[in-house]
Amino acid sequence: MPCNNFRTLTPLLCMLMLASCISQTPVSYAKSVDNLVIRFRYKVHIINGLPENAKPLELSCHSNDDDLGHHTLWKDQEFQFKFGIHFWKKTHFVCNFSWGSKSLNDLTVSETGNCFWKVETNGIYFSNNDQNWEKRFKW
Repeated sequence: MPCNNFRTLTPLLCMLMLASCISQTPVSYAKSVDNLVIRFRYKVHIINGLPENAKPLELSCHSNDDDLGHHTLWKDQEFQFKFGIHFWKKTHFVCNFSWGSKSLNDLTVSETGNCFWKVETNGIYFSNNDQNWEKRFKW
């Protein structure tokens, strides 16, 4: 009989140990795991925030494996693309921006799961939620 009781208690003890470990997971660790999971898929938005009468924004984006071509964006137009990360190699997208005589080349555009880039007359701004913008590059 003692052996039978041990077999019955083993799953219960395992569940208690697992519950104890989960309840003691630091918040910072949980956040870093969430960020890691989010970064397996990217969605990049590039928005022309230039004035109405301005020249169009010209851009081209590429990675080592994919060339997304050349795009012309007029006021408030948006170019977007999605991609996933391969576990065995690094996926890195860069874009070249030009507006009239101004240009910025080889800017990394994949920073978080959702990347928003807005081009304005004084530079290029970044947001991960399309609301809180931070100036990253100036012309």
